[in-house]
Amino acid sequence: MMRQLPEGSRYAAIMSAPMDGDEAKEEPEIDPEMAAAIGRRYWTPDRQLIAMQINAIRDLTVISGNWEKGKEPKFPVIGPPEWRGEKPTKKAEPVTNSDVLKALGWNGVNSFG
Repeated sequence: MMRQLPEGSRYAAIMSAPMDGDEAKEEPEIDPEMAAAIGRRYWTPDRQLIAMQINAIRDLTVISGNWEKGKEPKFPVIGPPEWRGEKPTKKAEPVTNSDVLKALGWNGVNSFG
């Protein structure tokens, strides 16, 4: 049925299709070490400077505005996780070869016989 549609209609039909049931893909859980590595790679010094400027404008907007008590806007802090107050996750214990062999059921040199 999709092959008979014009090219533009095919894209619109695919993008508007419901993503539940068999077509839905569960998002994999993000490895904390990988997320930290991506974060370090993403927040280069020039991006940190831009984030500092945006945060300064945010602070000046909140401070200099004529807001009622408790009604001032709440803007999120932009920047690396340390700036946002997020605590770094614990690193996983390194997996040794013996741990892998034990998980596979190997109990030592004389386990086969």
